[in-house]
Amino acid sequence: MPNSRIIASALNGDAEELRRVVGPGSLMCIAPELSSVFVVRTAADGEQTATVALPGSTMFVQLPRSFQVRHIGHDSERFTLTSTDGRSVAGTPRQFTACYKVIVEKHNPWYEEHVEEAFLATSLLPDGLLPPHIRHVDTDPVLGEPRVEGRIAETSVTTPGRRLEMWFDCAGPEKIAELLPHARRLVAEFEHIRRDGTEFIWTTFAEGDETEEEKARFPEVMTPNTLVVYRSGDFEVHFGEPESRYFMDGYWPAVQYRADMTPVHVTVEA
Repeated sequence: MPNSRIIASALNGDAEELRRVVGPGSLMCIAPELSSVFVVRTAADGEQTATVALPGSTMFVQLPRSFQVRHIGHDSERFTLTSTDGRSVAGTPRQFTACYKVIVEKHNPWYEEHVEEAFLATSLLPDGLLPPHIRHVDTDPVLGEPRVEGRIAETSVTTPGRRLEMWFDCAGPEKIAELLPHARRLVAEFEHIRRDGTEFIWTTFAEGDETEEEKARFPEVMTPNTLVVYRSGDFEVHFGEPESRYFMDGYWPAVQYRADMTPVHVTVEA
C-alpha cells in the first residue's frame, strides 16, 4: 500500500511516485477535493481489489465479483465507479469503505449476493462522519423507535424474561423499514433463537470432557444481551457470561445466524 507521504504528494499534484507504486494496469482516481485516492487493482485472474487512501490511513473497499470496474471518477462530494456492463455506483469515501456485516463465504451460500446488495446501495450507507447524523425511524409497536447514529441504528426490545439491545447494521431509515417485519419475527422467536445459539456455542467449543451437569447448566449462565440485524436479514446474537467460567473475563461469544434462524458460525469477541 502507498504510504502517507506518497498519498499526500499525489493529492498536492505530484502523482509520479504513486503511479509507480500502484503499477500499470491499475485504475486510480486522485481527488484532492475529497482528500483521498481511490485505487482498483486487477489480478491476473481478473479479480479486482480496491482501496481508498487518505493521508494517514488506507481502507479496503469490498467489491462484488459481478461489478468489474472500468472507470473511477469524482466530483466535489463523492467518487463514482462505472462497471464494464455500464452500471454506476457513487458514494463518499467513508460510504465506500463502510464495514457492513456479512456472514463469511465459508458459511454463507449467498455471500456474493449480500456483498453486491450492499455495494450497489453505497450511496445509502452511513458515511461514518463525525459528528454523527442522528435520525429517528418511525415508532414501531414492537421495536420502539430505532435511532440511527453513524453506521448503527439501535433500540431495545423486550423478549420473554429479558431486555435486549437490538442493532441494525449499516442501515438507513429506508433499509430499516424494509427489515422491520423480519426483526419483529426475530423478537417473537427469540427464545428459540437463544436456545439454538447456546447449543451451537456448546457444540463448537466443548472438548469432550465436560460433565452432564456442566452441559445442563451452560444455557442458564449464557445471557443474550445484543441482537444485531444485518442488511441481508442474517443476524448475530451476543451472549454474556457474568461468571467468566467458560470464557475469559472480557471475552464473549457471538453467534451468526442465517435469516431463517439457523446458527452457522460463532466468533469470540473482546
